Amino acid sequence: MRIRNLMLPCLMAFFILLFSYAPAFGVNHVRVGFYQNKPLVFRDTDGVVKGIFADFVNAVALENDWSTEWVEGTFAEGLERLQRRDVDIMAAVAWTQERESAFDFSRKAVISNWGVFYTRRGGFLESILDLEGKTVAVVRQDTYATGFRDLADRFGMNCTFLEVDDYPDVFTAIEDLMVEAGLVSRLFGLANERDYLVQRSSQVLEPRDIRFAPPKGSSVTILQILDFHLTKWRALPDSPLNRSIQNWLAVEPSYGLIPKWFPWFVGTAVALVFGVLFANYALRRKVTSRTKELLKSRAELSREKLFFERLFEESPDALVLESGDGHSIIRVNKGFSRLFGYTREEVEGKTLNEVVVPDELLEEGIFLDSRVGHGEPIFVETVRKSKDGTPIDVSLISVPVKIDEGVVASYTIYRDISAAKEARRALIESRENIRKNLESMSRTWEQTIEVLATAAETRDPYTAGHQRNVSVLSEAIAMELGLDGDRIHSIRMAGLVHDIGKINVPAEILSKPGALGEVEFALIRTHPEIGYEIMKNIELPWRLADMIRQHHERMDGSGYPDGLKGDDILLEARIIAVADVVEAMSSHRPYRASLGVESALEEIEKNRGSRYDADVVDACLKLFREKEFRFPKIHNGTDQRGG
Repeated sequence: MRIRNLMLPCLMAFFILLFSYAPAFGVNHVRVGFYQNKPLVFRDTDGVVKGIFADFVNAVALENDWSTEWVEGTFAEGLERLQRRDVDIMAAVAWTQERESAFDFSRKAVISNWGVFYTRRGGFLESILDLEGKTVAVVRQDTYATGFRDLADRFGMNCTFLEVDDYPDVFTAIEDLMVEAGLVSRLFGLANERDYLVQRSSQVLEPRDIRFAPPKGSSVTILQILDFHLTKWRALPDSPLNRSIQNWLAVEPSYGLIPKWFPWFVGTAVALVFGVLFANYALRRKVTSRTKELLKSRAELSREKLFFERLFEESPDALVLESGDGHSIIRVNKGFSRLFGYTREEVEGKTLNEVVVPDELLEEGIFLDSRVGHGEPIFVETVRKSKDGTPIDVSLISVPVKIDEGVVASYTIYRDISAAKEARRALIESRENIRKNLESMSRTWEQTIEVLATAAETRDPYTAGHQRNVSVLSEAIAMELGLDGDRIHSIRMAGLVHDIGKINVPAEILSKPGALGEVEFALIRTHPEIGYEIMKNIELPWRLADMIRQHHERMDGSGYPDGLKGDDILLEARIIAVADVVEAMSSHRPYRASLGVESALEEIEKNRGSRYDADVVDACLKLFREKEFRFPKIHNGTDQRGG
C-alpha cells in the first residue's frame, strides 16, 4: 500500500521532468553574478574581475565560444538577482539544503570553505562562548552567519549582530572598533587579512562546498557544461582550474603576534592552577571518604531493601511468593491483583491451586507444585482463572528458592498472553492476505517500470525500442547463467529503463546525424548518472538505480561514469552492458545501416575478459550460435548514441 501511495507523486514528478525540464543546448552569452570575495571572485583595482571562479569561467567560455557579462553587487543583491533571473549564474555560492530549495547548484564543487572568526590585533578568542555579550559583524544572508546565529540560539548566547554587505566590510568594522569580532570565509581571510588590522582566531564553523548557482529550473545546459569541465580539469594537474587554485592559494600569510614567552607563561599558569585544584580535590576526598564509610552499610541496606520492594511491587507481571512447605501464598504484588482481581488479603495463606487454577486443570497444578518442591524450575503456557471465573491464557514461570536445608520458597510469575495468542491466530488467518498483497505490490513495481519505459517511448520511440530489446536479451543471458528468479526479474526490469537518463539530453543532440563534439558527447555520457538520480528515490525491491548507473562501466576500468573495474561492477550491470552492445550494433540507426548480429558477436568475443565479463559473453554467444536466439523485434531507426 505504501508503494501505491508513492507511485502517483513519483510519476507526476517524472512527467514534469520529462516534458518541462529539457534544456536548450545553444549558449552564446552568459551573465555571471559576483561579489567581492577575494580570492574566489572579485574586481581588482584595475577594474578586471579576477579570482578562482573568474579564471574558471573565462577558461570555459574560451573553449565554448561564450561571451561573459560580469554583474557586480553585494552578496545579498546577487541572491536577489538569482531569484529575479537577472543573471544566468552566480559564482561562489555556498551550498546548503535551504538554498537548494531556492536555487539550482552545480553537482561539482569548485572548492571547499568554512567560516573563521577574526578579532582586533592583540585580541584573544579562546572559544565561541567568549562572544557572549559581544557585537559580531556578519554578512547579510551569509551561510556562515546563519549557522552561527543557530549555534548561538542553541547555547543561549546573547550576541549583537552588525549586518554588512560583504566580507571587506566585516574587516573594516573590526578595524574601526565598531565590533569586537567578525565572521568571514576562511579563503577570504587568508587572502586579505594582511591588509587590515585584524587577527585570525582558531574558532571555525560550518564547512561548505562552494559552487555555481543558477536560478531554479534555469541554465541547465550551462550547469552541465560547467560540471563537465570541473570533472575533467580536476583530474589534470596543469588544468586552468588547478593552476588558478595554486596561484591564488599558494601562500597562507601568518603573523607573529604572540610573544615567544607567552606559551611558557600560559603553561606555568595552567600547571599552578591544576596543582591547586588537585591538592584541594585530594583533601576533600580524604575528608568525605571517612564520612561515607560510616554511612555506607546503613545506606546500602536501605537502598537494597527499597530496590527489591519496588522491583516486586511495581512489576507489570503478576508475582507470587509461596512458602516451600505447603505452597501457601506469602505475598502477591499489584500485577497479581490487576490480572486475577483478588486483593492481597483475599489470597494470603491460601494456595494457587485454590485461587487461580481451574477445576479441570487441578491435577496440572498439583504436578507443577511437586516439580518446584523438588527444586526444578518450570516454564509452561497454560490457562488460569480470574476471581469471576474468566479463563486467562498465561505463561507461567516458577523458580524454587533454595538454601542449605533445601527449597524454602518459590517465586512464580504469571504473564497474560491472551493478546499474543490472539495475534498468533490472526497472523495465521492473514497469511493468505499477506501473500496476495505481496503479489499486488510486485505487480505495482512492475507497472511502475513499464510506465516509465512507456513514458520514455512517447519522447523518443527509438530509445524505448532499444530498451525493450536489451531487456529481452539481458533476461535470456541471466537465465543462461543460472541466476535465481528474482535477479533475472530485476535484470529484465532494469533493461526496460537503462537509458531513461537520456530524457535530460537535448533532442537535437540525440538526432544529430553527423559527428558529435566533445561537449555534446560528454552530455550524452551523463545519461547513466541522470538515470540513477531519477530512479534512486523510487522505492523498489531491486537495485535498478545502481544497474542503470553502471551499465556503461567496463571490466578494464575504461567505462563511465565512475571507471569501475571487475567485480566492483554489479553482475546485473555487466549483463546489461553486453546486451546493450549487441542490440545497438545489430539494429539500424539514422546515421548508418545495421552492422548485423555477427559483427556484434565478434565485438564482444574480441573483447571477452577485457571490456566485457567472460561468463556473460560466453552465455550470449551460446544463445545466438547454439540456441538460435533472436530479438522479438528489431526497431529500425533506433538512435542509441552512447548506448
